[in-house]
Amino acid sequence: MKLTVFGATGRVGASFVDRAIAAGHQVTVFARDPARVTNNAADVITGDVTDAAAVSRALQPDCEAVVSC
Repeated sequence: MKLTVFGATGRVGASFVDRAIAAGHQVTVFARDPARVTNNAADVITGDVTDAAAVSRALQPDCEAVVSC
């Protein structure tokens, strides 16, 4: 499944990303600071959630689920 994760740089979000990747999912992380993303297997979109254009970039047409941590 192709997932987009918001809040992936926190404790819960980082754990969720790790588990999703381990389960074989393709994960895109939306983060203000890409240096804080702890799993290198995730694709990273940099932006702020108050920027509609940046959020649109993260929600690519093939995204199957969105998770907010």
